Amino acid sequence: MGRLSRRGAAGLLVGLLSLTAALSGCGSDSADGPVTLRFVWWGNEDRAKVTKAAVDEFQKRNPDIKVETEYSGYDAYFQKLSTQVAGGAGPDLLQLDRATIGEYAGRKVLADLGEHVGKGLKLDKIPANLLEGGKVDGRQYAVAGGATTQMLIFDPTHFEAAGVKVPTAPGEKWTWAEFTAAMGKVGAAGAVSGTTDFGWAIDWFEVWLDQHGKSLYTPDGKLGFTADELAEYWEMIGAMRPGKGVSPAEVTTKMDGSVQNSGIVTKQAASEIGYDSAVTGYFGAFGPNLKVAPLPSDVARSGMAAMPPVSFAVSQRSKHKDAAVKLLDFLLNDPEAGKLLGASRGVPPNEEVRAQVCATAEGGSKAVCDYEAAQQDKIGPAFGAWPTGSSAIKRDFQRTYDDVIFNRVSVADAAKRVVQDAEQSLGS
Repeated sequence: MGRLSRRGAAGLLVGLLSLTAALSGCGSDSADGPVTLRFVWWGNEDRAKVTKAAVDEFQKRNPDIKVETEYSGYDAYFQKLSTQVAGGAGPDLLQLDRATIGEYAGRKVLADLGEHVGKGLKLDKIPANLLEGGKVDGRQYAVAGGATTQMLIFDPTHFEAAGVKVPTAPGEKWTWAEFTAAMGKVGAAGAVSGTTDFGWAIDWFEVWLDQHGKSLYTPDGKLGFTADELAEYWEMIGAMRPGKGVSPAEVTTKMDGSVQNSGIVTKQAASEIGYDSAVTGYFGAFGPNLKVAPLPSDVARSGMAAMPPVSFAVSQRSKHKDAAVKLLDFLLNDPEAGKLLGASRGVPPNEEVRAQVCATAEGGSKAVCDYEAAQQDKIGPAFGAWPTGSSAIKRDFQRTYDDVIFNRVSVADAAKRVVQDAEQSLGS
């Protein structure tokens, strides 16, 4: 998950709009002789290191295919990607997320992978609910690069000092009231906030909505929540702020979804809501003593879901689609690739590879495997796909929350603004 700034989202939109005509056709599909692929993604140093190792292994086995790799932070990644693709210099294999798959597929940037399934691309070992996240209008334009679910990552030192026990064992859970009280105790006992303010990210609002039987978007791509529901959610979080239950505004406004800027890594919060696909990054940036716990819920439904943290797609204009698909298949299905990648993008999407990886996992990867095993009974099916326009909604959601936490607008008015802007972005 990342924060897409106003500038970044505008660049993405302008770049994508210029693609509609340019990308209506595709380049040649010749894979004869040596070829060079470009593979790009966003992520931290931990993800980059293991991904490059997997690519190196692929090149050893396929000496006629050279792979050039490139990565950056989320915002910079999409700014650069939209510019490159609009100029006809896009990558062959790229990484996307829920907010951007629909945007790119809708403007014919992505190849239909269905043409390769059962040939160069095997998807039979990947759960159907993960595959659904890469479909647009019934066509498979992307494939999950892993499987992840929501979590609370925390530094046990602060919680032990405050006398707070966090439910981490199988079957243990907590309510929102218990969570709020716990974060307040941690904040009152030390120099850091109980948790990073989680009101900025629409992803965590989606969890809360699911617990209440609602969703961000309806199956037909309309808005699935009301202004009153968003106001209730933000009011709940706002009540935690005065007692240091959540981070202050000057810390929260810096959140962008990256590990390096997170409240827990910068030692301004004792915990943080996130996806477990980021655990290996947290371990690398903070240290291995962090623990992972489920999110709170007042009902039987946890709001935690088996989600694709990122997805891989092949460019429609790639001149070497077969080779790009071969690299994609390797990353998804090869046991050695799974071992090298570990849980850098969540647990492997291929269930057989996942079992092998988790059986021998260490460090952050083991923490992810252990967490998902412990919370298996709480993890539901993936949420629905995000429609075209969701990247703008994600941006506006955070921008509006900045106005809330700095007291520039009331919660009620801010919630109404989010809904109005969202309906406009969706064309409702």
